[in-house]
Amino acid sequence: MKGYRSSNIGQQFGLMSLLSLISMLLLFYLFYSAFSESFYEEKKQESRDLTTSAVSMIEGFYQLSQNSEMTEVEAQKLALYALESSRSFHDGYYWVNDSHANMVMHPERPDLMGVNLAKVQDINGLYLFSEFVSAAHKGGGWVDYFWTKPGEGREVYHKVSYVALFEPWDWVVGTGVYLDEVEARNDRLFIHSIELIVAAFLLMAFVSIMWARRSTKLIRDLAIKDPLTGLYSRRYLNETGASFISQDQRNENNHLYVLFLDIDRFKQINDSFGHRFGDEVLHEVGNVLLEHTRPEDLCVRYGGEEFVILTLAHQFGSVHRLAERLRAHINALELTENIDLTVSVGIAMRGYEESMISLLNRADQYLYEAKESGRDCVIAEP
Repeated sequence: MKGYRSSNIGQQFGLMSLLSLISMLLLFYLFYSAFSESFYEEKKQESRDLTTSAVSMIEGFYQLSQNSEMTEVEAQKLALYALESSRSFHDGYYWVNDSHANMVMHPERPDLMGVNLAKVQDINGLYLFSEFVSAAHKGGGWVDYFWTKPGEGREVYHKVSYVALFEPWDWVVGTGVYLDEVEARNDRLFIHSIELIVAAFLLMAFVSIMWARRSTKLIRDLAIKDPLTGLYSRRYLNETGASFISQDQRNENNHLYVLFLDIDRFKQINDSFGHRFGDEVLHEVGNVLLEHTRPEDLCVRYGGEEFVILTLAHQFGSVHRLAERLRAHINALELTENIDLTVSVGIAMRGYEESMISLLNRADQYLYEAKESGRDCVIAEP
């Protein structure tokens, strides 16, 4: 695994920025089209597109939870936060209720959180949230009704909203427009507002993304990479081992293997040539592991002169051949004329419901047997 597999702040920030940018560009188009002759119909379309964009954004967080990059609860919290925060560039707001008309999120009416609104009616007797649920379950649709405006007391205004269903979480997502405001807006206000918002947003997003990428990469690498070899650290192995076990459990054709490697007589190398040369040996061994493993494999400096590789493979033979290739390439390193660099390797395949600690211990035991067998060899479980 040469890439960063687990969820991290940089990835989440990048996803949020990308979704925000897409929404911003969509709004730019929608604001421009709002000045056409079919003003009312295009404002309805704006409501639909915003809701569709919101559902797509929720889908992005849902996929993160499905990929085990975060829990479903974390994904739902981030999705709701993103929807609520979207008001920075969306002049309305999103709300979310479930299929039983229970309010999940409403930025303007926090008093409605968790309340069942199935019997709420507008001034014409329309059961609003029952209509929202019905329209969403039909594949999405508009609902025409009367509702209060933020900050204007209990007075109601004519409004049209588009709602859609995000089925995995049973969320009905919607946003809409107040029709009395459509005609009140003028070209100059829209044009200047859009120019300022787009310019400020793009500049802020660009600067923020560049800063976040640089900062999170620095922090991430310090936390999970061994600076000498460029391999992942033992701490990172502890954090990501569960994801390899999950992949092993999901795919019956793949098996999780651990290769435990140890540089033979490394203490003698340090004593004879010095610790600086020893560091060079470790660095070169790390390069061999990175160059001759797959991107999806996880290469770890486990400690001192010990290395661990986690790999998923269909057959033991391919793993054994990998170990022999690594042993041969390390032996072929030309660091100095007076050294014959060799490694011993132990291989273990994860058993049914076996923990990562147990798997590592078994691979370590086979490594010990390789040492006892004369070093410079590969020992695997029978």
